[in-house]
Amino acid sequence: MIAASAVALAALVVTGGVWYAIGNQELVPPILIGTPSNVTPPPKEDQLPIGCSGGDSRDAAMVLAAQAEAPRTGTGAVEFAASFGRWAEQYPVPAPGEALQLQAAVISPGSSYDLVSYLEGEPNLSDGLVPNGTEFHLSTVPGVWNLESYSYDGAVVSVGMGIVVGGALHSTFRVSSMYRLSWTDDGWTVEDAMQPRAAEQLFSMGTEFTEGC
Repeated sequence: MIAASAVALAALVVTGGVWYAIGNQELVPPILIGTPSNVTPPPKEDQLPIGCSGGDSRDAAMVLAAQAEAPRTGTGAVEFAASFGRWAEQYPVPAPGEALQLQAAVISPGSSYDLVSYLEGEPNLSDGLVPNGTEFHLSTVPGVWNLESYSYDGAVVSVGMGIVVGGALHSTFRVSSMYRLSWTDDGWTVEDAMQPRAAEQLFSMGTEFTEGC
């Protein structure tokens, strides 16, 4: 299931449907969900995530390309999470064939995360900011990220994105997402979508992508 938090300007909307993010704010420790872990230092400046790994399309091929490109590093985990989010959170929702393809390719083996069944229900992945049945997608311009935790075999990543409605970036609509990722022989995979931070908090604390799309 995809868990999400969304915000429109100062009005916070939290009903559950996307994912998570916090930022790298000096002297302010992140709020972690679950077992506490050490804060992972942000990557060096020349390694910061661009936010457009795999290209600017929003199809399964983009996600697979992002998975293939993403190194076994914190930056790689962030890049993959952002690309997966750009694909998953849009309307019309991804086609069943694409969902089935990515269920096999980028969902962690043994995970209970049933991407196919969830998307079949055509959930409102804007967390209610965009009316049901209205075409939209997410953009990492503007976009922020936070590496909640990182180890050699896994990571928890928060990503915040803007909502594009009718081909135009909405001035206030923002969503946040959080993913638990696992490293496999195929690269980064999604183990679970976690309860996200409030979008308002994420965008006030997160680190901006260097480019985005």
